[in-house]
Amino acid sequence: MSMLILGAGGFLGLNLVDAVIASGQVPRCGRRTRSNVIALRERRVPLVHADLDSRRELLAAMQGCVTVLHVAGHYPRLSLDRAGTLATGLGQVENVLDAAAGAGVRRLIYVSSAATVAPSPGGWPSDERHVFPAEPGFGTYHDLKWAMEHVVLAERRFETVVACPGACIGPWDLRVGTSALVVALARGLDPPHPDGIINLVDATDVARALVELAMLSSPPRRVLLSGVNRGLHALLCELAERYRVPRPSAPLPAAEAIALADSEERRVALIGGRPRLSREIADLVVHGVPIDAHLARSALGLEFRPFEETLDAADAWNRRMRILPPLSAEVAR
Repeated sequence: MSMLILGAGGFLGLNLVDAVIASGQVPRCGRRTRSNVIALRERRVPLVHADLDSRRELLAAMQGCVTVLHVAGHYPRLSLDRAGTLATGLGQVENVLDAAAGAGVRRLIYVSSAATVAPSPGGWPSDERHVFPAEPGFGTYHDLKWAMEHVVLAERRFETVVACPGACIGPWDLRVGTSALVVALARGLDPPHPDGIINLVDATDVARALVELAMLSSPPRRVLLSGVNRGLHALLCELAERYRVPRPSAPLPAAEAIALADSEERRVALIGGRPRLSREIADLVVHGVPIDAHLARSALGLEFRPFEETLDAADAWNRRMRILPPLSAEVAR
């Protein structure tokens, strides 16, 4: 099976490359001209230029491919420019879909987000049936992810499959994205946060799920990937004990957390850096719902790793990369 990975050099992409290689295949790996490909070169995989803004590059990259795994969906750094963000994300998705149709791709697997999962009417954990009928309207990130997923699922020129992972934790998260609150807490900071349900999943489990979706003869059209549903504040309090740091302050009310996130994003847009709380994270926590990942287990044979193992692997990698300080001799004992 000839397979192309879009976003191969990113957090999920590198985990996916490793999972594909472990399955006995060698993926073709898409890259942008200015992207860092050191980790991909170390894996000795074939690289092709595949800028999502260039339909020509995408078409050339997909020639001869049966399957495309798209883990490069637009991920805005800030949520301030809703119209521009949606235009960029939807334009890139349409480029990918048109190129796949032109190249004769048979199946495209698109990685979306748990942000597109709607609450279940009865208050039970949500499953693959629960989709917002229109843009959720919670914030730029939610609306973007819903709109891109909607376009992918409406595609009829070839088969499309959508995977919706929760917050991914694991190695190769060089930009410290979804794990930002955990890393801040482990560094001894007191990250401001709202409370609500968060969905956590091991990045290597997501990668294994994507490989299964590529190989199954009849995969589910949409699959949710979440190993753990937890209340954020309770989780941060537990992690404070793990990292031997002070417990976090009480969670912010939802409206106050969103206002703080907006203020922080406006601040860093002017002076640079990272917001203490991003609007994306605030919205994900405030509007999070528990997820039932039964289909991933039954259809893909996926057994999610215990959360302690996920944290151990992420911590080891973060300390090796100096994202977290090395353990002291006393703590290591």
